[in-house]
Amino acid sequence: GSSRGPTISGGVDLSLPLFQGGRVRNSIAAARTRVEAGRATLRAVEGDVFTEAVAAYMDVIRDRAIVELNDNQIRVLTTNLEATRDRFEIGDVTRTDVAQSEARLSLQRAQLANVQSRLAASEENYRRVTGRAPGPLSPPPPLPPLPATADEAARIAVAQNPDVIAVVRQAEAAGLDVRVAGADRLPTVSGVVSGDY
Repeated sequence: GSSRGPTISGGVDLSLPLFQGGRVRNSIAAARTRVEAGRATLRAVEGDVFTEAVAAYMDVIRDRAIVELNDNQIRVLTTNLEATRDRFEIGDVTRTDVAQSEARLSLQRAQLANVQSRLAASEENYRRVTGRAPGPLSPPPPLPPLPATADEAARIAVAQNPDVIAVVRQAEAAGLDVRVAGADRLPTVSGVVSGDY
C-alpha cells in the first residue's frame, strides 16, 4: 500500500577495537615515560639554579669579608703613615720611609676600590639570581658527610643524576615508539555492532 505521513529510519553502528597490536598500550607507556623524563629534566634545571644561587651567595660573603679586611688594612697603614711622619719630624727616619708608607697606603686604597667593585658585581649577580638584594648573610651550615669511597660517590652520582635519568627515560620512550610503529604491521581486531530501526 501507500503510506500516510513521513517515514523515519535510524541506524547505529558501534565499532570497538579489540586488538591493535599493542599500539595503544605502548603509546600510553611512552607518554608516561616522557613525563618522567620531563620531571628529571626539571630537577636538573632546579639543581642548576640552586647551584648558581649558592655560588652567588658565597661570592657575596667572600667579597664582603675581603672588603672588610682591606678596610682594616687601610686603617693600619694610615696609623703607620702617621707614626712614620711623626718619626720623620724628629729625624728618626728619612723622607724615603715616609714615601714608602704613603705608597703602601695608596696601593691598599687602590686594592680596596678593586675589591669594592668586585663586591658590587657579586651583589648584582646575587640580585639577578635570587631576585632580591642581599641583606645580612649568615655563613652556610656545614656540608653533609661525603661518601666513604670514590666508587660509592660515583655510584650515587650516576643513580641520582637527573640528566642521566632524563636521557634514560627518553631512550625508553623511543623504544616504546618503535613498538608503536611496529604495531602498524600487525593485524587489528575490531568488534562491530549495528542495529537498524
